[in-house]
Amino acid sequence: MDSQKFPKDFGGDLGGRTFLEILNNLPKIVEFVDSLWVEEKTSGIFKQFYEYVKTQLRNPLVKSEHRTRAREFVKTLSDNEIPSYMRKYSGKNKQVKCL
Repeated sequence: MDSQKFPKDFGGDLGGRTFLEILNNLPKIVEFVDSLWVEEKTSGIFKQFYEYVKTQLRNPLVKSEHRTRAREFVKTLSDNEIPSYMRKYSGKNKQVKCL
């Protein structure tokens, strides 16, 4: 499935890219899929991509590489540009402690 592509005319960040290219170069997309997509609400190429991402991230090495890419990605953003699902990679994920 590494070579499966989104159609070129799809446009945006996904158009014309292989699943592997997205996995290796677009940590924001990968994290969005992993954190927010619901399998039952996907179909067609989106279901295939969802399954690809979930399968790949089960591999500890792939997961570790993704986390590294995600941490590097959030460094390029200001605090208010970091999507909520990426905040865990910023090191600024605020947690409230209860006494």
